[in-house]
Amino acid sequence: MNLIGKVIVVTGAESGIGREIAKTCSAEGATLVLAGLSLSGMEETAAQCGGDHISCCTTDISDEAQVTSLVAHAVQRHGAMHGLVANAGITGPRNALVDIALHDWRSVIDIDLTGTFLTVREAARHMIEQGQGGSIVITGSSTAIRPLSGFLPYIAAKGGLHAMAEALALELGSHRIRVNTLVPGTTATPLTHAMDGYLAKAALALPLGEVTEAAELGRYVAFALSDAVPHMTGSLLKVDSGRTVA
Repeated sequence: MNLIGKVIVVTGAESGIGREIAKTCSAEGATLVLAGLSLSGMEETAAQCGGDHISCCTTDISDEAQVTSLVAHAVQRHGAMHGLVANAGITGPRNALVDIALHDWRSVIDIDLTGTFLTVREAARHMIEQGQGGSIVITGSSTAIRPLSGFLPYIAAKGGLHAMAEALALELGSHRIRVNTLVPGTTATPLTHAMDGYLAKAALALPLGEVTEAAELGRYVAFALSDAVPHMTGSLLKVDSGRTVA
């Protein structure tokens, strides 16, 4: 999973899965640009990564101008951009269909779907101009394959991302840009650990009987970003303890 010499942008890098992805990519030698809403969170991620090969860029991915500035920062600061992990997103409140407010629907779609589109589009523009190919990993969700009741905006957005990644793998292949989708299941993060009894209960419904650790997702993403799999594109990378087949 050697990532030495690669400049990789990770969105949603201030905590949870994004933090673990950043830590693994850093350990594999990548130069990182961390993007997110919380500067203090990104700085903590950078501190856990260690080294001076990391920069932070406060970014709201639903804002087109901020996304443009993010990619410009990566290129100007580090000279290139070889990889993108489009991980930023929100879940939104849990509600039945009849109780979903339009502003809640729009908030999730604007960030999870449109924000990811903006980020991937800007990254692809640079990668095409750079002419060296690249690798993009989009964070999807097992709920887009096996839904949970009450999270319609989130599931709709993540399902859109799964389809978008496949379409982009087709479109960008001629530029040697690979696009794959990470599909996490129930994952142990500081947020889910704080939900009393949630992880233990969720594990009972999984074929492997255990939830996924965020660090494992980081290793899988680093693998997908690396040159070890130059022909892997358009794939759904399920790391879900079997949730989607249960």
